Amino acid sequence: MNIKDKFDAERLNLYLGYSFTDKIKLKTEIEFEHGGTGSTIELDTQEEFGEYEQEVEAGGEVKLEQVHIDFTIQPYFNIRAGRMKLHLNLAQDIDRPTQYFTTHRQEMENEIMPLGWYENGIQFYGTFLNTFRYEVSVTNGLDSSGFSSRGWIKNGHQQRFEMVNGNSFAYSARLDYKFGKNKYSYAGISAYINDAAANRPKNDMEYSAYVSLFTAHITYEEGPLRFSAVGLYGDLQNSHIISRKNALLSNKLGVKRTPIGKNALGISADIGYDVLSIFSPNHKQKLYPFVRYEYYDTMYQTEGNVVKKSRWERTVYTFGMNWFIHPNIVYKVHYQTRKLGSDHIDPITSLKTGDKQRENTFSMGIGFSF
Repeated sequence: MNIKDKFDAERLNLYLGYSFTDKIKLKTEIEFEHGGTGSTIELDTQEEFGEYEQEVEAGGEVKLEQVHIDFTIQPYFNIRAGRMKLHLNLAQDIDRPTQYFTTHRQEMENEIMPLGWYENGIQFYGTFLNTFRYEVSVTNGLDSSGFSSRGWIKNGHQQRFEMVNGNSFAYSARLDYKFGKNKYSYAGISAYINDAAANRPKNDMEYSAYVSLFTAHITYEEGPLRFSAVGLYGDLQNSHIISRKNALLSNKLGVKRTPIGKNALGISADIGYDVLSIFSPNHKQKLYPFVRYEYYDTMYQTEGNVVKKSRWERTVYTFGMNWFIHPNIVYKVHYQTRKLGSDHIDPITSLKTGDKQRENTFSMGIGFSF
């Protein structure tokens, strides 16, 4: 499929804070996406026949991502209260343009679950034994009316209304083991559970819909070598019932209303090496050729009368280069090829052909962090 050439000012994040005392601080984050606010129509190329969808926020968006009070009590026990980030996946940590290789944020994690996942509630965190870091959160949960074939639970992130429903709380936890000298050298696991049926706009579902997420991750950044890998598995209770209920939702709600998989699976890994260090170890600039592999399926398994759609099994290969002209300024370029599974039926044999749709993209960008 041909994809049109596009330009985009993807996002600008501003962090504002205030220290009431040495141990009590206000932290906020405001994000400007795609140049401002507005409305647009987007062509979703991954839908089988291409689908135009209108999104008020897609033409540009200004969001108050987080605003919370941070109580730093002891290294092993601290509290955040308000709207804050859930660190359930590696992309939530490695989220600055200087920290990931591609011109856009990590695809596998972004397609399966919310990326830029911020919720309202309370969070406990800290470190112990100098090497372990933990985080435990109780927050508002997801809304299953936003679940879909392509994005699984991603659009269940409650952002469509002025206020979010809190009929069912979400519970999440993460544990990391730090190794090496760099703060981005660690391995860890995380888990999340929430009944997403209770937070639907209307009380139209009498069954529970527990979302269970489990992730494992590792990131390594020592010297000229950078490497990261993520594995993700998710389970959705009563996905066939949610699919039936969502099919009856109003068009005005702005959701996909497509069948939903019971299980989602995703893995990704990338590696890059600063080749300038070979010729000049003390060189201030860095040049990282990199490669990334991603595989993910948002309908890995289905239940009830929901038919598995093979097209949502996606494999992505990305090759590119990051040139740090300054430690906080990076020029990025990459080539990506994405394969989508196919549900095409041969008219003669009545069997699936197995042919896969392929999308090839070339992307350039510049990122900075300060």
